[in-house]
Amino acid sequence: MNKYTRVGLALLTCGLLAACDKRHDDVVEPISLEKFPKQIVVSDEGDGDIEDEDKVSIAIELLKQYDPSGEELEGVVNPLKEAVTVSFEIKDLEGFSNLSDYVKGGTAFYEIDDCTTSEDESVDLNFSLDLATGKGSVVFPAGVESIEIELETDENFFDDKTLNTEKRGFTFALTGISASTENVVVNTANEFAYLVLDDEAVFGEWEVDASDATEFAAFKNLFGSFDESIANLESTDVDKIEIEFGYEGFQLKVTLNETEPDECDASELVNKEIELEGEYGGYIEDLFATLNGSLEFSEEIEQEDGKVVEFTLEGEYAIDPVNTEKLTLTLKGEYLDDIPETTLHLKK
Repeated sequence: MNKYTRVGLALLTCGLLAACDKRHDDVVEPISLEKFPKQIVVSDEGDGDIEDEDKVSIAIELLKQYDPSGEELEGVVNPLKEAVTVSFEIKDLEGFSNLSDYVKGGTAFYEIDDCTTSEDESVDLNFSLDLATGKGSVVFPAGVESIEIELETDENFFDDKTLNTEKRGFTFALTGISASTENVVVNTANEFAYLVLDDEAVFGEWEVDASDATEFAAFKNLFGSFDESIANLESTDVDKIEIEFGYEGFQLKVTLNETEPDECDASELVNKEIELEGEYGGYIEDLFATLNGSLEFSEEIEQEDGKVVEFTLEGEYAIDPVNTEKLTLTLKGEYLDDIPETTLHLKK
């Protein structure tokens, strides 16, 4: 092989290597799972409850991460290997000036199973809160996916007989984390806003009079389409029918006279219940400081064959201005078929 041939081969080799490098210019090397930080965040952007509620619950959780096995497309939670201390702040008070006037203290725990919490096992998460500054901290332990902070509130502070027009509540935010040998951070951008809901407005629990034949028939006409067990009810089967309007939507709860063993204590008998929920279709702010207005709900119900069908309910409500414990609710909807307009007369 002469020198020109050797030079040509050398140039060809260099050209091929350059082409290979150019072809891989946009290729990103995979990053190992260990290099992605575990993130601790507040679980919800907001919540609310009526004026005389005596506690506020705030969940803090670890975000899901990529599942290397590919079995969980939405990701999996990788619990911490060592506990960290998370700091937080309660701020942006609305409708009151001093945190200590409304919040009295708090505690923190995590669920061990459906019937047991860490408090039941005397596990201390070292919850602390300075009511003068609104700053505090809590331990996020190893091996768990989420914890819950429960603030004790003064149930009488906001409770009155006035339809309030000003917003009342506060914001809860995570602010930092203690040093850790793990790659873990807190998300300080997401915040939790708590609203005090006025029970002189539509918020709170309202009751259907099951002993009134007309009201009971109207109730079954409206909600019987969603659940066959509701459609087949007799008034003698029912202990209480409640419709609650809360922060996210409505909840229907039918408490039956029939009992069953409690799932956490088989020696205790509890009433069977039928429940149905629906989320608001509009803005919750539209329900503030008004005795009447429009309502819209929607939710999905899984069928026996596994299919999911959405239902909608929409209509009007009016609270009696003389007796604000009386509510007229007129709704119509759609679920598998049209649900004709029905009027219920509820009371608190």
